[in-house]
Amino acid sequence: MPDLTTSYMGMTLKNPVIAASSDLTRTAEDIKNCARAGAGAVVVKSIFEEQFLIDEEKTDAYSIYPEAIDYMRKGGLLEYASESVVREIETAKKEVDIPVIASINCRTPDLWPKFSRQLQSAGADAMELNIYDLPIDLKISGDEHDNIHVKILKAVKENITIPVSVKMINQVSSLPYLSHKLVTAGAEGLVFFNWFLQPDIDIDELTTLSRKGKGDFLESLKWVALLSERIECDISASGGVKSHKEIIKQLLAGASAVQVCTLFYQKGLDEIDNLLSGLNSWMEQHKFASVSDFKGELSFRKQELTFKDLGEAQNYFRAQYMKTYSS
Repeated sequence: MPDLTTSYMGMTLKNPVIAASSDLTRTAEDIKNCARAGAGAVVVKSIFEEQFLIDEEKTDAYSIYPEAIDYMRKGGLLEYASESVVREIETAKKEVDIPVIASINCRTPDLWPKFSRQLQSAGADAMELNIYDLPIDLKISGDEHDNIHVKILKAVKENITIPVSVKMINQVSSLPYLSHKLVTAGAEGLVFFNWFLQPDIDIDELTTLSRKGKGDFLESLKWVALLSERIECDISASGGVKSHKEIIKQLLAGASAVQVCTLFYQKGLDEIDNLLSGLNSWMEQHKFASVSDFKGELSFRKQELTFKDLGEAQNYFRAQYMKTYSS
């Protein structure tokens, strides 16, 4: 029987399948359900700073957009404030033997450390920073935008001792450069990617709409392959997993773990068993005894060894580009 264990941010996971942050990971019972279904780790549903501020009656001081308050009241999110998240993590940690990763989403710099301290105290094994900072300001340069991520990470790292990952967006001027800066600043892990809202337009009502972003598997696969083993941290892939085949591809590209969400919404947590069975069968077929035997075998770093220098690699990719679009 192949060994499916993997290492992610210094934590040993019994397998590389992580239940991603969602309503399926909101409560202690949800976390236990994921563990019983076979997940290697769970990312708890993100807590937003607006929930904390409303709970603390600080909405005026931080100018929360009224629509956000209305939505949270109607959607019951006010019950999911910081104190309740702490309780859910504390309860879950008493009953599960897999890593529980907390997730926070803030926009106010001074609240990131406070959240992270609370969640570490609750027993979270690691922290995932869900930074929603879309670069839309005409006066903020790419460097300034990058530095926001770095400042947030440093502030959190100064306040907690558990490992920290940053869930990345792909809409930055240079993903390799920002990834390197974050690792240098102390990130133990990066998640590719955070799939934010996508705009749409209702041509009948003449109104704008927002839709949940859909994970782009190939976009994630590309950057996992390009950056794994070139930056000194673990990478978790996120988006577009439909079967065990996507798990295998991400591992071959160099991912340490793969976060799954939409598939579980569509087919239920029982799909974890199918993902692991498929991975297990593939490893037996190819005679791999462990995940480490093939992890990163098709990463750019491994293939880069066949190039004399980065210029030759760039020429190679240029040739592949022309070959693909001229055939």
